[in-house]
Amino acid sequence: CTYAEEGYDCDGNLLDCTGDVTGDGIVNVLDIVSLTNYVLQTSDEINFECADFNDDGLVNVLDIVAIVNIILGRVDMDDDATSAQLLRSDKAVQLSSDGYIGGVQMTLSHGSDFSIELTEDALISEYNTVGNETILVIVVPGSEDLFTYTGDFEIIEMIVANSSDEVEVGMPVEFSLSAAYPNPFNPTTSMTLSVPEAGHVMV
Repeated sequence: CTYAEEGYDCDGNLLDCTGDVTGDGIVNVLDIVSLTNYVLQTSDEINFECADFNDDGLVNVLDIVAIVNIILGRVDMDDDATSAQLLRSDKAVQLSSDGYIGGVQMTLSHGSDFSIELTEDALISEYNTVGNETILVIVVPGSEDLFTYTGDFEIIEMIVANSSDEVEVGMPVEFSLSAAYPNPFNPTTSMTLSVPEAGHVMV
């Protein structure tokens, strides 16, 4: 073409649309909502190039966190988490970390008797259930509590992000006590106790 408006290519596309998911020329809460709906699979309409903020070929909670950082003006990243531990009890899931957590995205597989209630102490806490699968997004959680639940579930996929990168997460394990061996025994026997996190225990 011989002419294009400033900031647009010949086809009318923004030359730099990073974060402007809605295509209205500004980055704001509407972009976060649109991006969250796409990640939760409640909407499939999105400008992928504009939504993929970190340019990794994927659209997920990392992109949501990046846009939130722009809107909130968060530039001090010295307190970012480098590791986290997911703790699961029989009614709740918590995430403890050594610093700032920007967001969590999970895909859960479960039966029809499963129900979930996300924390309200977060910038965004939304989920979408289709059949026996639930996708959840929690952005800037204000505490370690992520959600409470009834029924049983399995985590199929999980992303935990600090302000810019994925954080390594220790997955939950359940309390368990193995059978004694040998049994019957004389004079000693052995058994294994597994606990969700390191610490002193009494049995």
